[in-house]
Amino acid sequence: MIHLDASILIRLPFLAQRPHPALSRIAGGEPAAVCTLAWLEYVIGAGSTIGENELQISRAFVADNIVGFGQADAELAAALYNAAGRRRTLKTDACIAACAINAQADFLTLNVDDFRPFVAQGLRLLEWGTP
Repeated sequence: MIHLDASILIRLPFLAQRPHPALSRIAGGEPAAVCTLAWLEYVIGAGSTIGENELQISRAFVADNIVGFGQADAELAAALYNAAGRRRTLKTDACIAACAINAQADFLTLNVDDFRPFVAQGLRLLEWGTP
């Protein structure tokens, strides 16, 4: 299982032109998912440039596997947030990381520095490199 960050979904049309092993794994049949909080960031981040067609493509890419944020995720996110120094900018990232950790999934993002603080607590971070 591979969980995707909003940064991947936003840039997916461009990233598909530069194959990454994680995208190859998904194309080969490995399931992909996105946490509802990352989905929110995707929809917000794409702003007015995203249309229904793009949303459908992104939903299809993750096979509509948009994973809810539950109690176990919230409790783990709090622990991740505290361990990372309680920086306000990390709250949502801690939640997204918790979803991936609880799903025992690898996590793919373009914003590796935002998620690196959670690696010590079990986040399996896949780095894209410079897109």
